[in-house]
Amino acid sequence: MSVSTVLTRPGRRCGPPTAAAIVAPCPRTEYARALSRRDILAVAVTTPHNPPHPCPTTDTADYGHTIVHSGALGRTTRRLRGLGVHAVLAGSPRGIVLAERLAAELHLPADPATVLRRCDRGEQARALAQADIDVPCTWRTEELTTALAWWRISTLPAVLLMPAAVAVPAAPVLCRSSGEIATAWRQMRRTAHLHSGTGHLILRHHLPGRRYTVHSLTRPAPAPGKEPVHTVTDVWAHAHTADGILARVDLLPRHGMLARALALYTLRVLEVLGMRAGPARCHLIYEPERGPLLLSASAAAGTSPADRALRTATGIDRLGGALDTVLTPEATSTVHRSARWHVVRVRLNARRGVRVDPGRLAALRALPTVVHCTDLLPPGVPAQQTTSTRSAVGEVVLSHPRTQAIEADYQYIRRLDDSGGLYRAGGPR
Repeated sequence: MSVSTVLTRPGRRCGPPTAAAIVAPCPRTEYARALSRRDILAVAVTTPHNPPHPCPTTDTADYGHTIVHSGALGRTTRRLRGLGVHAVLAGSPRGIVLAERLAAELHLPADPATVLRRCDRGEQARALAQADIDVPCTWRTEELTTALAWWRISTLPAVLLMPAAVAVPAAPVLCRSSGEIATAWRQMRRTAHLHSGTGHLILRHHLPGRRYTVHSLTRPAPAPGKEPVHTVTDVWAHAHTADGILARVDLLPRHGMLARALALYTLRVLEVLGMRAGPARCHLIYEPERGPLLLSASAAAGTSPADRALRTATGIDRLGGALDTVLTPEATSTVHRSARWHVVRVRLNARRGVRVDPGRLAALRALPTVVHCTDLLPPGVPAQQTTSTRSAVGEVVLSHPRTQAIEADYQYIRRLDDSGGLYRAGGPR
Protein backbone atom coordinates (compact mmCIF):
# COMPACT_ATOMS: atom_id res chain seq x y z
CA MET A 1 0.00 0.00 0.00
CA SER A 2 1.23 3.49 -0.77
CA VAL A 3 0.16 7.04 -0.18
CA SER A 4 1.09 9.76 -2.65
CA THR A 5 0.90 13.49 -2.10
CA VAL A 6 0.50 15.91 -4.98
CA LEU A 7 1.31 19.59 -4.45
CA THR A 8 -0.93 21.48 -6.85
CA ARG A 9 -0.08 24.95 -5.61
CA PRO A 10 3.65 24.95 -4.82
CA GLY A 11 4.94 27.75 -2.66
CA ARG A 12 1.55 28.82 -1.43
CA ARG A 13 2.60 28.68 2.21
CA CYS A 14 5.81 28.55 4.20
CA GLY A 15 6.10 26.34 7.26
CA PRO A 16 3.37 24.14 8.71
CA PRO A 17 0.09 25.52 7.35
CA THR A 18 -3.26 25.72 9.00
CA ALA A 19 -5.15 23.15 6.98
CA ALA A 20 -8.36 21.15 6.73
CA ALA A 21 -8.87 17.84 4.94
CA ILE A 22 -11.88 17.13 2.75
CA VAL A 23 -12.33 13.41 2.14
CA ALA A 24 -13.74 12.22 -1.21
CA PRO A 25 -14.55 15.77 -2.35
CA CYS A 26 -17.38 16.35 -4.77
CA PRO A 27 -16.78 19.20 -7.25
CA ARG A 28 -20.30 20.51 -6.70
CA THR A 29 -19.48 21.02 -3.00
CA GLU A 30 -16.96 23.84 -3.12
CA TYR A 31 -15.14 23.33 0.16
CA ALA A 32 -11.81 24.35 -1.39
CA ARG A 33 -13.04 27.85 -2.21
CA ALA A 34 -14.76 28.20 1.16
CA LEU A 35 -11.50 27.28 2.93
CA SER A 36 -9.49 29.60 0.70
CA ARG A 37 -11.67 32.52 1.79
CA ARG A 38 -10.59 31.74 5.36
CA ASP A 39 -6.93 31.50 4.32
CA ILE A 40 -6.89 27.83 5.30
CA LEU A 41 -5.11 25.28 3.16
CA ALA A 42 -7.56 22.81 1.60
CA VAL A 43 -6.29 19.22 1.43
CA ALA A 44 -8.20 16.71 -0.69
CA VAL A 45 -8.08 13.06 0.37
CA THR A 46 -9.02 10.71 -2.45
CA THR A 47 -8.77 6.98 -3.13
CA PRO A 48 -7.49 5.43 -6.36
CA HIS A 49 -9.91 4.01 -8.91
CA ASN A 50 -12.93 5.74 -7.45
CA PRO A 51 -16.11 4.33 -9.03
CA PRO A 52 -18.48 6.61 -10.91
CA HIS A 53 -20.79 8.58 -8.64
CA PRO A 54 -23.49 11.28 -8.84
CA CYS A 55 -20.93 14.08 -8.77
CA PRO A 56 -18.91 14.83 -11.90
CA THR A 57 -15.43 13.35 -12.11
CA THR A 58 -13.51 14.44 -9.03
CA ASP A 59 -11.51 17.60 -9.72
CA THR A 60 -9.04 18.59 -7.00
CA ALA A 61 -7.39 21.46 -8.90
CA ASP A 62 -8.68 23.99 -6.33
CA TYR A 63 -7.07 22.11 -3.45
CA GLY A 64 -3.62 23.06 -2.20
CA HIS A 65 -2.62 19.42 -1.73
CA THR A 66 -4.07 16.08 -2.79
CA ILE A 67 -3.34 12.94 -0.80
CA VAL A 68 -4.22 9.63 -2.43
CA HIS A 69 -5.16 7.16 0.29
CA SER A 70 -4.45 3.61 -0.82
CA GLY A 71 -5.34 1.82 2.38
CA ALA A 72 -2.48 2.61 4.79
CA LEU A 73 -4.27 4.66 7.43
CA GLY A 74 -1.08 5.44 9.37
CA ARG A 75 0.68 6.85 6.31
CA THR A 76 -2.25 9.04 5.35
CA THR A 77 -2.52 10.30 8.92
CA ARG A 78 1.18 11.20 9.01
CA ARG A 79 0.82 13.13 5.76
CA LEU A 80 -2.10 15.06 7.19
CA ARG A 81 -0.22 15.88 10.38
CA GLY A 82 2.74 17.06 8.33
CA LEU A 83 0.48 19.48 6.47
CA GLY A 84 -0.93 20.86 9.71
CA VAL A 85 -4.41 19.43 9.24
CA HIS A 86 -6.54 19.97 12.31
CA ALA A 87 -10.01 19.47 10.82
CA VAL A 88 -11.52 16.69 8.71
CA LEU A 89 -14.86 16.61 6.87
CA ALA A 90 -16.43 14.18 4.43
CA GLY A 91 -16.72 15.94 1.07
CA SER A 92 -19.45 13.54 -0.05
CA PRO A 93 -21.31 10.52 1.39
CA ARG A 94 -18.58 8.30 -0.10
CA GLY A 95 -16.04 9.85 2.28
CA ILE A 96 -17.88 9.45 5.58
CA VAL A 97 -16.22 6.24 6.79
CA LEU A 98 -12.66 7.27 5.90
CA ALA A 99 -13.20 10.79 7.25
CA GLU A 100 -14.18 9.44 10.67
CA ARG A 101 -11.26 7.02 10.75
CA LEU A 102 -8.82 9.81 9.91
CA ALA A 103 -10.42 12.18 12.41
CA ALA A 104 -10.05 9.59 15.16
CA GLU A 105 -6.37 9.06 14.27
CA LEU A 106 -5.86 12.83 14.52
CA HIS A 107 -7.64 12.88 17.91
CA LEU A 108 -10.55 14.91 16.55
CA PRO A 109 -14.24 14.31 17.46
CA ALA A 110 -15.23 11.00 15.83
CA ASP A 111 -16.48 7.50 16.61
CA PRO A 112 -15.36 5.03 13.93
CA ALA A 113 -16.92 2.11 15.84
CA THR A 114 -20.42 3.44 15.10
CA VAL A 115 -19.78 5.15 11.76
CA LEU A 116 -22.20 2.87 9.88
CA ARG A 117 -25.03 4.54 11.80
CA ARG A 118 -24.22 7.71 9.89
CA CYS A 119 -24.03 6.28 6.39
CA ASP A 120 -25.98 2.99 6.27
CA ARG A 121 -29.79 2.89 6.09
CA GLY A 122 -30.06 -0.56 7.63
CA GLU A 123 -27.83 0.27 10.59
CA GLN A 124 -29.74 3.50 11.12
CA ALA A 125 -33.07 1.67 11.29
CA ARG A 126 -31.65 -0.88 13.72
CA ALA A 127 -30.15 1.75 16.03
CA LEU A 128 -33.30 3.85 16.11
CA ALA A 129 -35.55 0.85 16.73
CA GLN A 130 -33.35 -0.18 19.67
CA ALA A 131 -33.76 3.35 21.04
CA ASP A 132 -37.57 3.11 20.70
CA ILE A 133 -37.68 5.72 17.95
CA ASP A 134 -40.21 4.90 15.27
CA VAL A 135 -38.82 4.00 11.81
CA PRO A 136 -40.24 2.18 8.79
CA CYS A 137 -39.98 -1.61 8.91
CA THR A 138 -36.52 -2.34 7.42
CA TRP A 139 -34.41 -5.45 6.76
CA ARG A 140 -30.69 -5.37 5.85
CA THR A 141 -28.96 -8.30 4.17
CA GLU A 142 -26.65 -9.25 1.32
CA GLU A 143 -28.33 -12.62 0.70
CA LEU A 144 -31.27 -12.90 -1.67
CA THR A 145 -32.58 -16.02 0.09
CA THR A 146 -32.73 -14.14 3.39
CA ALA A 147 -34.49 -11.19 1.76
CA LEU A 148 -37.10 -13.47 0.18
CA ALA A 149 -37.67 -15.24 3.50
CA TRP A 150 -38.30 -11.89 5.21
CA TRP A 151 -40.62 -10.85 2.42
CA ARG A 152 -42.72 -14.01 2.76
CA ILE A 153 -43.27 -13.55 6.50
CA SER A 154 -43.77 -9.77 6.36
CA THR A 155 -47.27 -9.78 4.81
CA LEU A 156 -46.49 -6.28 3.48
CA PRO A 157 -48.20 -5.27 0.21
CA ALA A 158 -45.03 -3.66 -1.19
CA VAL A 159 -41.42 -2.97 -0.27
CA LEU A 160 -38.66 -0.76 -1.61
CA LEU A 161 -35.39 -2.43 -2.53
CA MET A 162 -32.33 -0.18 -2.29
CA PRO A 163 -28.64 -0.19 -1.27
CA ALA A 164 -27.92 0.02 2.43
CA ALA A 165 -25.11 2.56 1.89
CA VAL A 166 -26.34 6.11 1.34
CA ALA A 167 -23.42 6.81 -1.02
CA VAL A 168 -24.72 4.49 -3.74
CA PRO A 169 -26.42 6.33 -6.64
CA ALA A 170 -29.26 3.87 -7.25
CA ALA A 171 -32.96 4.67 -7.24
CA PRO A 172 -35.16 2.47 -5.01
CA VAL A 173 -37.13 -0.23 -6.82
CA LEU A 174 -40.74 -0.83 -5.79
CA CYS A 175 -41.39 -4.57 -5.45
CA ARG A 176 -44.74 -6.28 -4.89
CA SER A 177 -43.70 -9.92 -5.21
CA SER A 178 -40.82 -12.32 -4.66
CA GLY A 179 -40.26 -12.38 -8.40
CA GLU A 180 -39.85 -8.62 -8.60
CA ILE A 181 -37.36 -8.68 -5.71
CA ALA A 182 -35.34 -11.44 -7.34
CA THR A 183 -35.35 -9.66 -10.71
CA ALA A 184 -34.01 -6.38 -9.29
CA TRP A 185 -31.63 -7.95 -6.76
CA ARG A 186 -28.62 -8.83 -8.90
CA GLN A 187 -28.16 -5.43 -10.56
CA MET A 188 -28.86 -3.54 -7.32
CA ARG A 189 -26.31 -5.63 -5.43
CA ARG A 190 -23.71 -5.16 -8.17
CA THR A 191 -24.22 -1.38 -8.10
CA ALA A 192 -24.03 -1.30 -4.30
CA HIS A 193 -20.76 -3.23 -4.26
CA LEU A 194 -19.22 -1.05 -6.98
CA HIS A 195 -19.92 2.21 -5.20
CA SER A 196 -19.60 1.24 -1.54
CA GLY A 197 -17.54 -1.93 -1.39
CA THR A 198 -20.42 -3.82 0.24
CA GLY A 199 -23.30 -5.72 -1.31
CA HIS A 200 -25.70 -5.10 1.56
CA LEU A 201 -29.19 -4.08 0.46
CA ILE A 202 -32.31 -3.23 2.40
CA LEU A 203 -35.98 -4.05 2.01
CA ARG A 204 -38.17 -1.32 3.44
CA HIS A 205 -41.90 -1.04 3.91
CA HIS A 206 -43.20 1.25 1.18
CA LEU A 207 -45.12 3.99 2.97
CA PRO A 208 -47.22 6.75 1.47
CA GLY A 209 -46.63 10.26 2.71
CA ARG A 210 -44.79 13.44 1.87
CA ARG A 211 -41.00 13.46 1.95
CA TYR A 212 -38.82 16.02 3.69
CA THR A 213 -35.12 16.86 3.87
CA VAL A 214 -33.70 18.24 7.11
CA HIS A 215 -30.23 19.79 7.23
CA SER A 216 -28.35 20.08 10.50
CA LEU A 217 -25.02 21.01 12.04
CA THR A 218 -23.33 19.38 15.02
CA ARG A 219 -20.68 21.16 17.04
CA PRO A 220 -18.35 19.10 19.24
CA ALA A 221 -19.00 18.78 22.95
CA PRO A 222 -17.87 22.07 24.55
CA ALA A 223 -16.16 20.27 27.46
CA PRO A 224 -15.42 16.75 28.70
CA GLY A 225 -18.58 15.07 29.95
CA LYS A 226 -20.77 17.31 27.82
CA GLU A 227 -22.77 16.29 24.76
CA PRO A 228 -22.33 17.58 21.19
CA VAL A 229 -24.65 20.44 20.22
CA HIS A 230 -27.04 19.66 17.36
CA THR A 231 -28.80 22.43 15.42
CA VAL A 232 -31.37 22.02 12.66
CA THR A 233 -30.73 24.75 10.10
CA ASP A 234 -33.39 24.26 7.42
CA VAL A 235 -36.24 21.95 6.45
CA TRP A 236 -37.48 21.29 2.89
CA ALA A 237 -40.75 19.68 1.75
CA HIS A 238 -40.82 17.55 -1.41
CA ALA A 239 -43.82 17.49 -3.74
CA HIS A 240 -44.27 14.83 -6.43
CA THR A 241 -46.47 14.50 -9.48
CA ALA A 242 -49.26 11.91 -9.65
CA ASP A 243 -46.86 9.42 -11.24
CA GLY A 244 -44.24 9.89 -8.51
CA ILE A 245 -41.83 12.29 -10.25
CA LEU A 246 -40.28 15.01 -8.08
CA ALA A 247 -41.85 18.35 -9.03
CA ARG A 248 -40.69 20.87 -6.42
CA VAL A 249 -38.93 21.26 -3.08
CA ASP A 250 -40.06 24.07 -0.75
CA LEU A 251 -38.19 25.68 2.13
CA LEU A 252 -40.49 25.47 5.15
CA PRO A 253 -40.91 28.37 7.59
CA ARG A 254 -38.58 27.71 10.50
CA HIS A 255 -41.18 28.34 13.20
CA GLY A 256 -44.07 26.45 11.61
CA MET A 257 -45.52 23.51 13.54
CA LEU A 258 -44.54 20.96 10.89
CA ALA A 259 -40.94 22.20 10.66
CA ARG A 260 -40.66 22.12 14.45
CA ALA A 261 -41.99 18.55 14.63
CA LEU A 262 -39.54 17.38 11.97
CA ALA A 263 -36.68 19.24 13.69
CA LEU A 264 -37.40 17.72 17.11
CA TYR A 265 -37.48 14.22 15.63
CA THR A 266 -34.23 14.90 13.77
CA LEU A 267 -32.47 16.04 16.95
CA ARG A 268 -33.36 12.72 18.61
CA VAL A 269 -32.10 10.87 15.54
CA LEU A 270 -28.77 12.69 15.56
CA GLU A 271 -28.19 11.72 19.18
CA VAL A 272 -28.87 8.04 18.53
CA LEU A 273 -26.77 7.98 15.36
CA GLY A 274 -23.83 9.35 17.32
CA MET A 275 -23.08 12.57 15.43
CA ARG A 276 -19.97 14.11 16.99
CA ALA A 277 -19.24 17.02 14.64
CA GLY A 278 -20.07 18.28 11.18
CA PRO A 279 -23.08 18.58 8.88
CA ALA A 280 -25.79 16.00 8.31
CA ARG A 281 -28.72 15.58 5.97
CA CYS A 282 -31.75 13.52 6.99
CA HIS A 283 -34.49 12.33 4.64
CA LEU A 284 -37.81 11.84 6.42
CA ILE A 285 -41.36 10.85 5.65
CA TYR A 286 -44.35 12.10 7.64
CA GLU A 287 -47.09 9.58 8.36
CA PRO A 288 -50.23 11.16 9.85
CA GLU A 289 -50.72 8.35 12.37
CA ARG A 290 -47.05 7.92 13.31
CA GLY A 291 -45.43 11.31 12.74
CA PRO A 292 -41.89 11.73 11.27
CA LEU A 293 -39.95 8.62 10.27
CA LEU A 294 -36.31 8.48 9.15
CA LEU A 295 -35.64 7.14 5.65
CA SER A 296 -31.91 7.83 5.61
CA ALA A 297 -29.23 10.04 7.14
CA SER A 298 -25.88 11.10 5.73
CA ALA A 299 -23.11 12.75 7.73
CA ALA A 300 -22.08 15.06 4.90
CA ALA A 301 -23.23 18.45 3.67
CA GLY A 302 -25.85 18.44 0.95
CA THR A 303 -25.51 21.40 -1.39
CA SER A 304 -27.88 22.47 -4.15
CA PRO A 305 -28.42 25.25 -6.71
CA ALA A 306 -30.65 26.92 -4.11
CA ASP A 307 -27.84 27.60 -1.62
CA ARG A 308 -27.29 31.19 -2.70
CA ALA A 309 -31.02 31.92 -2.53
CA LEU A 310 -31.13 30.20 0.87
CA ARG A 311 -28.39 32.47 2.19
CA THR A 312 -30.15 35.58 0.89
CA ALA A 313 -33.46 34.48 2.39
CA THR A 314 -32.29 33.18 5.77
CA GLY A 315 -28.60 33.91 6.28
CA ILE A 316 -27.76 30.18 6.22
CA ASP A 317 -24.35 29.53 4.62
CA ARG A 318 -24.33 25.81 3.88
CA LEU A 319 -20.58 25.22 3.60
CA GLY A 320 -19.58 28.02 5.96
CA GLY A 321 -21.75 26.48 8.66
CA ALA A 322 -20.26 23.05 8.04
CA LEU A 323 -16.73 24.43 8.39
CA ASP A 324 -17.70 26.28 11.57
CA THR A 325 -18.38 22.91 13.23
CA VAL A 326 -14.76 21.79 12.88
CA LEU A 327 -12.91 25.11 12.71
CA THR A 328 -12.99 28.29 14.76
CA PRO A 329 -16.20 29.98 13.57
CA GLU A 330 -15.74 33.07 11.45
CA ALA A 331 -16.34 36.35 13.22
CA THR A 332 -18.67 37.28 10.38
CA SER A 333 -20.65 34.02 10.51
CA THR A 334 -24.24 34.89 9.72
CA VAL A 335 -27.03 34.07 12.13
CA HIS A 336 -30.53 33.18 11.01
CA ARG A 337 -32.39 36.22 9.80
CA SER A 338 -36.09 36.80 10.16
CA ALA A 339 -36.46 37.66 6.48
CA ARG A 340 -39.71 36.35 5.05
CA TRP A 341 -38.37 35.29 1.71
CA HIS A 342 -39.53 32.00 0.27
CA VAL A 343 -37.38 29.58 -1.69
CA VAL A 344 -38.64 26.88 -4.06
CA ARG A 345 -36.62 24.45 -6.16
CA VAL A 346 -38.52 23.46 -9.30
CA ARG A 347 -37.51 20.25 -11.06
CA LEU A 348 -37.74 20.13 -14.84
CA ASN A 349 -38.55 16.67 -16.22
CA ALA A 350 -38.52 15.73 -19.90
CA ARG A 351 -39.59 12.72 -21.91
CA ARG A 352 -37.03 10.65 -23.73
CA GLY A 353 -35.53 12.04 -26.93
CA VAL A 354 -36.50 15.71 -26.53
CA ARG A 355 -34.08 18.64 -26.38
CA VAL A 356 -34.22 21.81 -24.31
CA ASP A 357 -35.25 24.77 -26.46
CA PRO A 358 -32.68 27.56 -25.82
CA GLY A 359 -35.20 30.32 -26.60
CA ARG A 360 -37.80 29.02 -24.16
CA LEU A 361 -35.11 28.47 -21.56
CA ALA A 362 -34.03 32.11 -21.88
CA ALA A 363 -37.65 33.23 -21.40
CA LEU A 364 -37.91 31.03 -18.33
CA ARG A 365 -34.78 32.60 -16.84
CA ALA A 366 -36.37 36.05 -17.24
CA LEU A 367 -39.33 35.30 -14.95
CA PRO A 368 -39.55 37.71 -11.98
CA THR A 369 -38.91 35.16 -9.22
CA VAL A 370 -36.23 33.06 -10.97
CA VAL A 371 -32.88 33.53 -9.25
CA HIS A 372 -31.01 30.53 -10.64
CA CYS A 373 -31.38 27.97 -13.38
CA THR A 374 -29.17 24.92 -13.60
CA ASP A 375 -29.06 22.85 -16.77
CA LEU A 376 -28.66 19.21 -15.91
CA LEU A 377 -29.14 18.62 -19.64
CA PRO A 378 -27.45 21.19 -21.93
CA PRO A 379 -29.67 22.76 -24.60
CA GLY A 380 -29.75 20.58 -27.70
CA VAL A 381 -28.74 17.33 -25.95
CA PRO A 382 -31.58 14.76 -25.89
CA ALA A 383 -32.94 13.41 -22.62
CA GLN A 384 -32.24 9.73 -22.03
CA GLN A 385 -34.52 6.94 -20.85
CA THR A 386 -34.56 6.30 -17.12
CA THR A 387 -36.56 4.01 -14.87
CA SER A 388 -39.37 6.54 -15.21
CA THR A 389 -41.03 7.85 -18.35
CA ARG A 390 -39.25 11.13 -17.67
CA SER A 391 -35.82 12.18 -16.53
CA ALA A 392 -34.57 15.29 -14.71
CA VAL A 393 -33.09 17.80 -17.14
CA GLY A 394 -32.74 20.89 -14.96
CA GLU A 395 -33.66 22.79 -11.83
CA VAL A 396 -35.03 26.30 -11.47
CA VAL A 397 -34.74 28.14 -8.16
CA LEU A 398 -37.47 30.64 -7.31
CA SER A 399 -37.20 33.12 -4.46
CA HIS A 400 -39.38 36.08 -3.48
CA PRO A 401 -41.00 37.63 -0.38
CA ARG A 402 -44.49 36.99 -1.82
CA THR A 403 -45.71 33.42 -2.15
CA GLN A 404 -48.25 34.52 -4.76
CA ALA A 405 -45.46 35.67 -7.07
CA ILE A 406 -43.65 32.36 -6.67
CA GLU A 407 -46.81 30.35 -7.30
CA ALA A 408 -47.62 32.30 -10.46
CA ASP A 409 -44.17 31.61 -11.92
CA TYR A 410 -44.24 28.01 -10.70
CA GLN A 411 -47.54 27.29 -12.43
CA TYR A 412 -46.21 28.82 -15.66
CA ILE A 413 -43.05 26.68 -15.48
CA ARG A 414 -45.07 23.56 -14.66
CA ARG A 415 -47.42 24.10 -17.60
CA LEU A 416 -44.46 24.70 -19.91
CA ASP A 417 -42.67 21.60 -18.63
CA ASP A 418 -45.68 19.28 -18.63
CA SER A 419 -46.86 20.37 -22.08
CA GLY A 420 -43.42 19.93 -23.57
CA GLY A 421 -43.27 23.56 -24.58
CA LEU A 422 -39.78 23.87 -23.11
CA TYR A 423 -38.43 21.19 -25.41
CA ARG A 424 -37.91 20.31 -29.05
CA ALA A 425 -38.32 16.86 -30.50
CA GLY A 426 -35.10 15.23 -31.63
CA GLY A 427 -33.29 11.95 -31.57
CA PRO A 428 -29.79 11.15 -30.36
CA ARG A 429 -26.80 12.96 -31.78
